[in-house]
Amino acid sequence: MTMQKVRRSGLRGVLAGVAAVLAATVSAGVAVAMSGVPEIDRANATMRLAAEPKFTSIACAGEDGIRYVTFRGGWHGAELDATPGSTDYSLTGVLTISKVTWTVNTKTRRGALVAAAVLTDKAGARTYAGTLRLITQGLPSQDQPAAARGFLVATTYTKGAADGGSLLANVELRINSGFSATGQFGDSPASLNTPDYSVTTANQVC
Repeated sequence: MTMQKVRRSGLRGVLAGVAAVLAATVSAGVAVAMSGVPEIDRANATMRLAAEPKFTSIACAGEDGIRYVTFRGGWHGAELDATPGSTDYSLTGVLTISKVTWTVNTKTRRGALVAAAVLTDKAGARTYAGTLRLITQGLPSQDQPAAARGFLVATTYTKGAADGGSLLANVELRINSGFSATGQFGDSPASLNTPDYSVTTANQVC
């Protein structure tokens, strides 16, 4: 084999490796940033939500023999931009959090919640849409709400069309008796001081 053929063979191997890495990155759902004009703005908002549709629950035994409960439902209400003008978007609008699945270990009362979140403006056009993941502590009661903290990863929209941007938000939520909820993301107003809850999970529900 000539040296030229060896080089070509080696190049094909490198290109195949790069292609495999790119394919793995895309399949894992990792967003690859494009070169261009960067913009990162502070996003701050508060939210007040009613349970809609109402939550239902189902209990089951976990693999560790501990009793678990899974709540399913949704929230609908208002989001208010706490610092208007700090981003290219108005974060004031109607917030719908749907397909909520919230599973709680009833012994430790630690839980994991996943849902879809969509903010629309007064005309009904999307401002953002994405996935909300929260770690929770407690169960909603008259005495003390359940506390939740986590992350919202959402696609941003301009005039109702996806614009290539994202909302990445650290979210804090209080889930009250009756499953109404209040919350916020960003650094204004002051934090609800929710601890940094963390879990490992088998990704199973009741």
